Amino acid sequence: MILTVLSPAVSAIALAASLFTLWFTILRRGTVKSTHPAFIAVRYDFVNKSLPLAKVVFRVLLFSTGKRGRVVESLFLIVSNGQHQTEFSYWGLSDTDIVRGGGLFVSDTGVVTYHRFNPLETDEVFQFLPGSYSLELKAKLLGQRATTSLWKIPLEIPPGAFADGILQNAAVHFNWSPGEGRYIASIENG
Repeated sequence: MILTVLSPAVSAIALAASLFTLWFTILRRGTVKSTHPAFIAVRYDFVNKSLPLAKVVFRVLLFSTGKRGRVVESLFLIVSNGQHQTEFSYWGLSDTDIVRGGGLFVSDTGVVTYHRFNPLETDEVFQFLPGSYSLELKAKLLGQRATTSLWKIPLEIPPGAFADGILQNAAVHFNWSPGEGRYIASIENG
């Protein structure tokens, strides 16, 4: 008698667990997430142009929350200073030779590399002046109309960072301090 009641219940639980596993591992698409960058550099590129290009560089792990992985069509940064926003959508990536971003498959184990961003507007120089900035990393995922915000980070460009003008080797490096819970800025000139 107990077996006739218990057997269908165990079968129903096993079927539910199998359906959940099927959905979780094969059918669910998930989304793309990013780790918090431990290092961010703000500098300028001097690439066969009359005007230098503002540049933001960081290294992060992008990973998919779904087992199937996701395709990132494009990544871009929104750099804000007060009310002014600029889109840095020229995306390059790599650890050695920089290639222009044009799609990236992100698996559940992730992809870690350096990401470099420049603004597309090159008629005037984007200047990193001393003050508060916000960097927001956004991704356009294949099959989605809306973009996905991966993180938003406040930064403070210190006075004197680019005081002598925009020099080829000048940069501001931001290193994350887990103990202090903030970025520590250092001005590099070499």
